[in-house]
Amino acid sequence: MGAQMTTKAIIFDIDGVLADSREAVVHNTIEVLTEFGFAALRKKVEGMSSAHSAESVLIALVPMLAGDQKLLKKMLLSLSKATVKNIGLVKPAKIAGIVPGLSRKYALAAASNRKTSAMLVLEKLGLSEYFKVVVTSSDAPPKPDPKMILIALEKLGVKAEEAIFFGDNLEDLQAGRAAGVRTVMVNCEEEGAVEKILLEIARR
Repeated sequence: MGAQMTTKAIIFDIDGVLADSREAVVHNTIEVLTEFGFAALRKKVEGMSSAHSAESVLIALVPMLAGDQKLLKKMLLSLSKATVKNIGLVKPAKIAGIVPGLSRKYALAAASNRKTSAMLVLEKLGLSEYFKVVVTSSDAPPKPDPKMILIALEKLGVKAEEAIFFGDNLEDLQAGRAAGVRTVMVNCEEEGAVEKILLEIARR
């Protein structure tokens, strides 16, 4: 094996890593389902993975939407408005606190299955200025497709071996591995999440 590459860039998933946004996602989804007259059982909504795109979540909860693109678009627009209105429900995770320091040493990127709300969340967390690149499902297919991470690498101008990707779910793991990037799972709610990230970076 050749010499280990030096880490030059760090790519972060947003939800579940930098942002504690689960309550916001659940609240907004229930609000939109109720607005359009669909059953909004909290337990069922909570069971949906935060890794899924808003479109796939709505279709999973209301299967008829798969055949009604017009209604689906209306609900997605309403969900987008709810996200803006309720942005205060998104809380910064402890991991967010180490981003400014990391940005002084590494090129940072975010790769999120969100669309336009990704930048909104980073701004709410006070982190947008630290990220050189933000790639969303508006730019590429949602994870687990690796394209989002590949775009981030290209825009940062680094090789896959020179980056680490931090995610929090199976979709992130699959996307990172498919992109050839060292991928580490970390959950913003777990004790020692910050220490885990710093330790993983130090190992490179």
